[in-house]
Amino acid sequence: MATLFFICFGVGVGFVILSLIFGQIAGMVDADVSVGAGVSPFKPIVLAVFLTGFGGMGLIFAPIFHVWMALSFAALCGLLLSYLIFRFVVVPLHKWQNTSSHDRQALVGLSAKVSSRIYQGGYGEITYNYGEKILHGPAKSEDGSEILTGTEVVIMYFDEDTHFVKVKD
Repeated sequence: MATLFFICFGVGVGFVILSLIFGQIAGMVDADVSVGAGVSPFKPIVLAVFLTGFGGMGLIFAPIFHVWMALSFAALCGLLLSYLIFRFVVVPLHKWQNTSSHDRQALVGLSAKVSSRIYQGGYGEITYNYGEKILHGPAKSEDGSEILTGTEVVIMYFDEDTHFVKVKD
């Protein structure tokens, strides 16, 4: 039974590590992958949290309790952790994303700061204030040049969700 718990824990942690690695690679090669729309409890992050919680708690409970009791506690802990992440992270982020749609034209001309380097011909991220919110978004240089982290930029226009920016004079 410990093997099952260890495998589940490893798969959950491995998913998080691979997501970080491939997310960085996708950012460098200008790739964008969207997995489904809407909010669902079967999002990969929720499943990874369940596997990690189930495996980790199973490893903790296995030496203390009978096999079936450890399995039950581990399953309950995995479900509880994944529910909490879904309820307090995934759902609010989805709602915020859908309710924060603002008039794109109102953002044109706003100053922003590059929070993640914009690669030559590629993407990065900017941070800017809009009303009382601090917003982040994917950004690309208007002329395709590289813009380093911390540089002040101006939002020039949008293409879908990408902010096209130029260095502030």
